[in-house]
Amino acid sequence: MFKAIVFACMIQSPEECLQLDDTWGLKPTKVQCEARIKEMIGSVKFVIPEYEIVGAKCEKIGTMT
Repeated sequence: MFKAIVFACMIQSPEECLQLDDTWGLKPTKVQCEARIKEMIGSVKFVIPEYEIVGAKCEKIGTMT
């Protein structure tokens, strides 16, 4: 299982950064996680345009049973 995480920093104050964790739940594959990251990035740019995306990752969480 993979957790989608996006990192964003304020354009005017680069030291003010956020870690945004996906609240829609874990994704079973890395491909699905990467697709979710793309969705999240689009939302961040729309909801908080004063922040710039500085990174993202799919964090492996446990294993599927």
